[in-house]
Amino acid sequence: MRAFASDLDRTLIYSHRMIDSKSATDVHLIETLDGKDISYISTYSREALNQLNNDIYFIPVTTRTIEQYQRISLFQTTIQPEYAVTSNGGHILKGGEVLKDWSERLRASLEECLSLDVFIRQLDSLINGNWVERIRQADDLFVYLIIRRDQVSREELTLLFEWARIQGWQPSLQGRKLYFVPNPVNKWKAVEYLKNELGLSFLYTAGDSLLDYDLIKNSDCGFVPSHGEVLETYPELRTTKAYGMAASDEILSSIKEDLSISKQLSEQNS
Repeated sequence: MRAFASDLDRTLIYSHRMIDSKSATDVHLIETLDGKDISYISTYSREALNQLNNDIYFIPVTTRTIEQYQRISLFQTTIQPEYAVTSNGGHILKGGEVLKDWSERLRASLEECLSLDVFIRQLDSLINGNWVERIRQADDLFVYLIIRRDQVSREELTLLFEWARIQGWQPSLQGRKLYFVPNPVNKWKAVEYLKNELGLSFLYTAGDSLLDYDLIKNSDCGFVPSHGEVLETYPELRTTKAYGMAASDEILSSIKEDLSISKQLSEQNS
């Protein structure tokens, strides 16, 4: 059995800032918060994902918390994946319920890392200036900062990134959000667990950030949107020609084509 395990934000779904004028009339609102429109998906991607979810396993893999993931109406109504990975691999949902076996395994591995509270205290002491608007915890697993990017130097970010990596935490800058995630809280590790549990034979993956690197690298066929942050560090990854929301369409079109070819070959050999 094959599966498509994919990041969501800036890979399959997008904010209005990344929707160009040509595609503006061909998108669907799939998330709101406090009366504000948050996320959209293209018509093609919505239909392609619906088909994939029927034909193979579609596994959303997101840094969003459980609550943030459940805000996406598309995956609560039209397309209902059996499994979803949230909190950057911190939780696996089956039918909307947390898989306790995975959660217990992860909690045990976190005991070897610098604790969340200690990490936040040390991080706060290292931040200079007022470029951080808010510091938030996510599911008691990791931390992210809402920042003013124009008020922080590349040098300061580089120093923070190097310090975090020494502590065993992975940094990732995505728009105005600066993430720090302990190494065991890893998207690929959660997907690998599902791969073994479900007996998956082939994995397509997609993602745009540094937090998606292991997911992309370790799969059988990984994609990165051409706007992806991860390409700044790993430019050798397979990249779409399209930018923004059109990259999602290109990724899904490639997967559908590959599945079609695989099906034809299987029929010929049977």
